[in-house]
Amino acid sequence: MKSNEDTALRRLFRRRIVVLFALIGGLITLVALDRAAADWRTVVTGEAGALLYAASFDGAGADGFNRDWDQYEGRLAASIADGMLRFDIDESNGAPFSLPPSAFTDFDVRIRAQAVAGDLANNGYGVIFRLQDADNHYRFLISSDGYYRVVRTLNGEQKELSAWIPSPVIQQGMNLPNDLRVVGRGGQFQFFINAQRVQVCTPDDPNGVSTYSGGTCYGTMQDELADASFGVGRVGVTAESLDLGSAVGVTFDHVLIFSPDA
Repeated sequence: MKSNEDTALRRLFRRRIVVLFALIGGLITLVALDRAAADWRTVVTGEAGALLYAASFDGAGADGFNRDWDQYEGRLAASIADGMLRFDIDESNGAPFSLPPSAFTDFDVRIRAQAVAGDLANNGYGVIFRLQDADNHYRFLISSDGYYRVVRTLNGEQKELSAWIPSPVIQQGMNLPNDLRVVGRGGQFQFFINAQRVQVCTPDDPNGVSTYSGGTCYGTMQDELADASFGVGRVGVTAESLDLGSAVGVTFDHVLIFSPDA
């Protein structure tokens, strides 16, 4: 049974149409992008602290704002039902994602997610952000066995900007929700798990590889990640299988996107 806090949050989501229209009328500026962009055409901005987008995934996949989100079948599947967006991954190293169509520059995205199927050490799930296309984006991921990392894909080449790091703030196991948050301001990013800010391990050589082993960062632990590869892009959710021992299932309860505080 969901807590009173969850119930209040869902009531907020059900009022999102009113909120969004108010934002459109007063706070949000929609800017046309280059028509050559294949996946998105508008950038959403707003005053500091303003709610820019909200999704509760109430209803079926074709209901209301749920239609904005990518849904598809197959061995990498994304679907919306029963108040959740769910990924089912039946492919080794599969990494599906789903996003609404609008893009954001500075953002403060907050999600609630949990793994519901698969091995504890065989999954990652979290936020995908500043997405240009499938070959250009960032991802902030946690795993069900208590690790987190930050990955950049640039022109199809994936690089760990911060390697897997263990954290006691992650709720480990199946069917245990974790609240994730990413704040992006220009080329600076902060990461939070269950309301606790977590550090990233960055190499001292900008061209080096992030390495974390035995409780030691072979580089420097930082409160923020600095990377200016993408200045604008879409924001959504993602999951991945590592080595497929069993099919991976991950659900997302909600997504909130704010304009960062000043």
